[in-house]
Amino acid sequence: MADTAQILRAAGGRGQRLTRPRRLVIEALAGAVEPQSARALHEAVGTERIDLVTVYRTLDWLKEIGLARAVLTGEGVERVELVPAGSHTHHLVCDACGAVRTVSVCGLDRTIAERIEREHGFRVDHHQLIFHGRCGDCSAPRGEAAS
Repeated sequence: MADTAQILRAAGGRGQRLTRPRRLVIEALAGAVEPQSARALHEAVGTERIDLVTVYRTLDWLKEIGLARAVLTGEGVERVELVPAGSHTHHLVCDACGAVRTVSVCGLDRTIAERIEREHGFRVDHHQLIFHGRCGDCSAPRGEAAS
């Protein structure tokens, strides 16, 4: 989970008003344990409190100003997560139940980016890894839950 106060301060300092609907979306996103779709956020905030279009626009704005990023898990639905300053994360996607977990491990170092630039003339600004498999609950033998 992201530090809500830190994200709200950063969003408020970007030259646009931090409206009540934007605040609601940020708070819901910050409280989520995994990246969220716009529809899931809309339901979490309360469909009577905010319009779905406003959720999409707020997510687009957060991505545009660098406070959120899209997480494409291969399921055909974009999920979004907040990006706290200095964070570097990747994702685990359970192909059985669809759970998405954010992890802060990375096996890629700068030498890979340097090699890509040297061999392909492409400068890597950032990267995103998504590991697909089965979560502990889905890979546990039937009748046993993962510990």
